[in-house]
Amino acid sequence: MKFYNSISGEEFMLARKISEAPVKISRLKAFSLVELLISLALGSMLLLSFTYYYSNYYVVWQKQKEQFFLQKEAHQLAHYLQQHIQHLGYQGNNKEESNFELFEKDNQRFALNSQCLIFFYDLNGDGCLGKRATKKALCRNGQLNNTKDLAKEVFGFKLEEKEIHLYADNRFENCLGEQCKTLLDSCENKWTKFTSKEEYLVDKFQFNWKKQNELMQIELTLSSIKDKKINYHLTVYTYLLNGLTQ
Repeated sequence: MKFYNSISGEEFMLARKISEAPVKISRLKAFSLVELLISLALGSMLLLSFTYYYSNYYVVWQKQKEQFFLQKEAHQLAHYLQQHIQHLGYQGNNKEESNFELFEKDNQRFALNSQCLIFFYDLNGDGCLGKRATKKALCRNGQLNNTKDLAKEVFGFKLEEKEIHLYADNRFENCLGEQCKTLLDSCENKWTKFTSKEEYLVDKFQFNWKKQNELMQIELTLSSIKDKKINYHLTVYTYLLNGLTQ
């Protein structure tokens, strides 16, 4: 019995060539210890450089953030001061039996000295200093003051221990005669804190007349509690909308 190979001659020769072909083994080139150390050194330098520049950026950003905070606070304070100072001495039209003269000193409705600035004006426009007891009530009975909530229309500002304080003394509501005139001498009376040393320090807080009884200059310097080298200085001017002698 004859057996025939199912593989043709050409196919057999091709298979033989493939089986006899040499196998090439590629060798991967490895890093030497020196190359590895150089790579690590370069990587470390890049990391240190990035850390250094990021650290500097963060410090600058924090300083700018604190500077902007002081700037915002200074302008808000100045705006508040200007809002009230521009009305210094104002009195509403209903001046019958006015009590303003009870509190005036030397015909003035303010006192400015090295300690504080105190002034008053008719905030609610009813013609009295303080609020009338009723709509038709008089501001005074002879030399006796007859209004309530007097302190709401008296404004005082002073700097004490790096903090701004506001006037908050309401004991003049029932004052009589000469006692009323001591209102403008109240730099040492009851005051309340307006700013806090926990947020920032007030290094300078000063009022000066640039034009007597017409234009007032306000100087304000705030400094950071985080970095004393960071501060912000502001100078603003306020025209009085009303004459000081009414």
